[in-house]
Amino acid sequence: MLAALLLALAPGELALRESAWAEAAPQSFAQAWLPPGNLWRAEDDALALPLRVPALLAARAPSSAAPAWAASFADALAELRRRGGGTAALESLLTDLRSARVQVPDLESALAELGRAEALRSSGWDGARDLPDDGLWFGPILQRREFEIEPWRSRRGARTVHQAAVLIEADLDAILAAMHDYRSTFRDPGTNYKRLDPRPPSLFRGADGPGGAFAALRLKLRSDLPFPFSHYDCDLGILHTLEPAGVLATHVYGSGDDFYWFAGSDRCLPVETAGGDWIGTLIVRVSGFDLRGVPDDDADRAGGTRVALGNLKRRAELEYAPRAALGPRTTRGGIPTFSVRTR
Repeated sequence: MLAALLLALAPGELALRESAWAEAAPQSFAQAWLPPGNLWRAEDDALALPLRVPALLAARAPSSAAPAWAASFADALAELRRRGGGTAALESLLTDLRSARVQVPDLESALAELGRAEALRSSGWDGARDLPDDGLWFGPILQRREFEIEPWRSRRGARTVHQAAVLIEADLDAILAAMHDYRSTFRDPGTNYKRLDPRPPSLFRGADGPGGAFAALRLKLRSDLPFPFSHYDCDLGILHTLEPAGVLATHVYGSGDDFYWFAGSDRCLPVETAGGDWIGTLIVRVSGFDLRGVPDDDADRAGGTRVALGNLKRRAELEYAPRAALGPRTTRGGIPTFSVRTR
C-alpha cells in the first residue's frame, strides 16, 4: 500500500503522503530547528530584507505626487517591462521617478536589482559573479542571534547570515515544482551535485503542522568541493508551511558531520499592483552555514545563494511559461500539491 502511495503519475516521480505532523516530523523535519524568532539579531532589523521587502510591496506612493505607473513597486516594475526592460529602460524609469519626486524606501534599489535579469537568462550564466543584471538583490550580511535553546545554543562556526531576494515570474505551483525537480537540478549551471536522493519514507503533507498546513521531506545530498577538498554530505530537512496572511515559507536545516550548522528560510511574497493585478512572486531568503575543515568565507556562501536562487528562477519560469496566459493558480494562502522528481 505504501509503495502505491509513493508512485506518482510519471516514472521517476514521488508523491507526498497525507499524514499528521506527529508522524511526519520525526522522519522529515525536526521542529527544534525552527528558530524561535528571526534568525538574525534584533539590532539588524533595519537591514533585514524579510522586513524591508514586505514594507516595499505594501507601500503606495501618494496619488497626487506620482504618475499612475509609480503607484507601487509592482506598478513601476510593470512599467519597466512595458518600456522593454534592460539598462536603458531602467535608467529612463529611475530618472522619471526622481523627476516626479517619488520617495518610497528601497524602491529604486529593488527596481535596479530585481528588474533586469538578462545575464541570468543567458546561456553562459553560472552564478560565479555578482552581476548588475542577474535579477538578484543581496542585502547586507547579518549576524545570527544567540539562541538559548538547543540545537541552536551549541552551534559553533561562523555566525554570519546571508540574505537575498529574487523576483520570479511564476506562481507557487511552478516554484514548488521547480524546487523539487531534483532530476533537473543536476543540470543546473554552477552546481556540483553528485547525490540528491529524496527519502521516500519522509515525504509527507498534512494540515496540523507548526503553521497549519505543511509539506515536508528529507534529502540526502552530496556535492563536490574544489581541490584539494573532496566533497560534503548533508542530510537536509525541508518544511513548507504557512505564515500570517497566507505567506508560503520554506524552512531548511542540514545535519551531518560535515557542517557546524546549516539553516535558512524562504518567504514567497505575491507581487501585486495597486489595482490588485498579480505580476510575480518575490522570494526573500535568509540562510547561513559553515562547513567543517573548509576555509569557506562569506563570498563563497553568497555564491551558493546566487546559484541556488538564480537556477530556481530560471526553472520556475520555464515551468510556468506554458500556462502563463491562463494566469496564476496559487499565489498565497495554500501549499500547492507537488511531486518530487528524481533521477
